[in-house]
Amino acid sequence: MPNVTNSFVLIAGGGPTGITAALELRRFGIPVRIIDEKEGPASTSRAVGIQARTLEGLELRGLADKLTRIGHRATGGDIYGDGKLLVHIDFTKIPSSYNYLLFLSQNETDRVLRECLEAEGAAIEWGVKMVAFGQDPGGVAATLEHSDGSIEEVRPAYVIDAEGAHSIIRSTVGLDFKGKTLDETFVLGDLHVTGDLPNSHFHIFSSEQGVLGLFPLGGSHFRLVAGNPGVAPSAAGGPASQPAQPSGSAVPAGPTLDELQAIYDQRSHIPARLHQLTWSSYFHINSRMVKTMRVGRIFLAGDAAHIHSPAGAQGMNTGIQDAMNLGWKLAFVMRGIAPEKLLDTYEQDRVPALRSILNTTEGMTNIAGGHSILRTFFVHLAPLIANADLVQESAVSRISQVALNYRSSPLSEDNFGDGNLVAGDRIPDLEIRTASPGTSAASLGAQAPTGAQRIFSLLNPSRFTLLLANFADSAAIRAKINQSNSPLPQLPWPEIPWLQIVDIFDISAPPGEAGKPFTECLGVKPSITLVRPDAYIGFRGTESSVEAFTKYCNKWFAPAAQKQAA
Repeated sequence: MPNVTNSFVLIAGGGPTGITAALELRRFGIPVRIIDEKEGPASTSRAVGIQARTLEGLELRGLADKLTRIGHRATGGDIYGDGKLLVHIDFTKIPSSYNYLLFLSQNETDRVLRECLEAEGAAIEWGVKMVAFGQDPGGVAATLEHSDGSIEEVRPAYVIDAEGAHSIIRSTVGLDFKGKTLDETFVLGDLHVTGDLPNSHFHIFSSEQGVLGLFPLGGSHFRLVAGNPGVAPSAAGGPASQPAQPSGSAVPAGPTLDELQAIYDQRSHIPARLHQLTWSSYFHINSRMVKTMRVGRIFLAGDAAHIHSPAGAQGMNTGIQDAMNLGWKLAFVMRGIAPEKLLDTYEQDRVPALRSILNTTEGMTNIAGGHSILRTFFVHLAPLIANADLVQESAVSRISQVALNYRSSPLSEDNFGDGNLVAGDRIPDLEIRTASPGTSAASLGAQAPTGAQRIFSLLNPSRFTLLLANFADSAAIRAKINQSNSPLPQLPWPEIPWLQIVDIFDISAPPGEAGKPFTECLGVKPSITLVRPDAYIGFRGTESSVEAFTKYCNKWFAPAAQKQAA
């Protein structure tokens, strides 16, 4: 494999996906350039929902607090049909510390991420776009055009395409963006609402005229979205004429406040007055995705790879999680820690998960829309089944993306560890007790905090974490790991190469009721769990699984060049 350790990654797109990718790589010391053809940051709100799984990932990177301090927490949602409450969605049932849906305008989310990127010594280059490129085994030859017309030739090691739904890079490499565009026109407006609509919940009204949703942004400020508005896009701009971008295909002129009020009055049985419209737009919903997210040294992420209905607030979250999945893998390969085949697991992880999300958002849109047989069934059956605890827990786990898993990924290997977690699952932030030193080959004997704490306090998004659960004495299992026969005995690494990137901790259940979630997830018998940098489980096994664990690590994390030499 060519030595690209000192090369840089070119990221096209300065939205949340591109910025997150840049932050991930900078944490590993990988040089980046992030460009965007726009002249500056967007000033409109666009995506507004941040899900629990995204917040969990951001917490490990020290970013969640910055967003939760300025965002608005919704603990539930009410869905109405034909003038009556059908379903109350209870986000407090989300099995996460973030048991709510955080509403925050995307321009604010972008600002927080940009400031963090600048603190890492990088910044978005505005008014720059990639106009031509070619790739070979040594890297990518790219041509950049600046807003002043100047041309620059660069040679990055890899390119991440986060350009968005209208990606030029995606079309240039010839990837089909398969899916559909709904014929129905939608409107949105950011405005204030006076009425009996608590801002602790979102509110969705399903009627024969179409769907109407109100999503709280704090105080009396709401995002309104409605389908089949009954008013045509007008050339009149008004105070809020910028295009919406929830999933592409926007028409510039937005509806007026009076038009939005009429739509609300038509579909909601709860009296309310709309006022202080700050932005509105017409748009069409696209539901599309690519079949592959890698073409040689070019990776697609975010809206460049998949666009969704805004139902369920999934779009921006999936893009950020694309970047969290790709970042550590690309960094490990560029630093020579892992073979290049690790990069194939990016799309092997993400494509099945994204297909499931796309199907879910399409179904939600179809059910809530007007003149639909599905909506008729929903209105009659939802009150009977959707409020059951098991249905609620399943629904909020899917919406919050904590149920998302990579069980089918080749990077997930399960050897039947105790408890209900399996390889590919998200590791939950369980309350735990640590009972012995945390060690790694880089810092043998370093003391981990003892006593009651949580799993996330042990995780490092730049490293792997090996959790030894329920061992009365882990000395024997540690010795097996350190003394296991490596199939690469000639490597010039001390002990086993992958131990250089693994932190090891002994954990057990806290006493009493507090320990029940631990025993449900990790059981009561000794087990080993390898957690990836993106907080998903790569390997699970028992105390008899050391040989399988060693083979797993040597397969995925021994340096490719040295494997070839051996």
